[in-house]
Amino acid sequence: MSIVEKAVEKLKTLQPEPPVSPPADVPPSHSASTIERLSGKARTVDHAPETAPLWHVDQIALERAGLLPAGDEANDRLADELRRVKRPLMDNATGKGAKVLAHAERIVVTSALPGEGKTFTTVNLALSLARELDFEVLLVDGDIPKFHITRALGLDGQPGLMDVLVDERRQPAEVIVRTDVPNLLVVPVGKRHPLTAELFSSLRMEQVLEEFGGRHLRRLVVFDSSPLLATSESQVLASHMGQVVMVVAAGHTGQHAVNSALQSLNGSQYVGLILNMSCLPTSENYYYSYYGLYPRGRLAGEA
Repeated sequence: MSIVEKAVEKLKTLQPEPPVSPPADVPPSHSASTIERLSGKARTVDHAPETAPLWHVDQIALERAGLLPAGDEANDRLADELRRVKRPLMDNATGKGAKVLAHAERIVVTSALPGEGKTFTTVNLALSLARELDFEVLLVDGDIPKFHITRALGLDGQPGLMDVLVDERRQPAEVIVRTDVPNLLVVPVGKRHPLTAELFSSLRMEQVLEEFGGRHLRRLVVFDSSPLLATSESQVLASHMGQVVMVVAAGHTGQHAVNSALQSLNGSQYVGLILNMSCLPTSENYYYSYYGLYPRGRLAGEA
């Protein structure tokens, strides 16, 4: 054998063996299979449809709590009056009002003092607005000390407004409760917090409000607020709103209290005054309302 032939044979012995491919029917390793299964499960969870049942609104419970009128006749009269009350609110929300308002889709119902019927008005106004064919209504319980709406609807203990303000990791949509009343959604009060006024004045509050309704052109956000002269947070809450509905109890609220409450507003909102508990004859409207843009310190109807 020549020197060249010996060199070729030596090179052959130094070359590595070619890799052996596994048979086609051999399954992938256990770790790869687990990763694939987990990835598939994650994709399934991400696209799972919402299956939460609609929250039942118990009208009997609302009547017992004094938040709905008892009897068909009273209900019919109230429905007629609320149609008059909500029309300017709707016009403002759709840009048809006399003045273009910032955040006109945000409506707060309040009063000067406790006991004037503002929560009753809030609930019934929200129900009336929800009957509008082109809108849905988000009813928010913003009366932190009393939370009448939350209790009457049986939403005690459910996460709500205060929880999304305290915990920025929680999405506002997580606390919106869809009800079995068409076009009506609810946000309960959540866990109460000693720094309510500070939370209401925070940047987080504006972010939450935007998520609640500011980006949804066909959603009205209706807040029930504590009385303007009773808590500090009520005035802060009103400052975020485009429209304010103030309930005044006939024979109960003094003019000085009404004027003080009006002066606490920032003057840029649409302010509507509702005269509640008026002792008018049954042949007349028992729920008399004043509406319009009013200067500070002046009650509608004054000379």
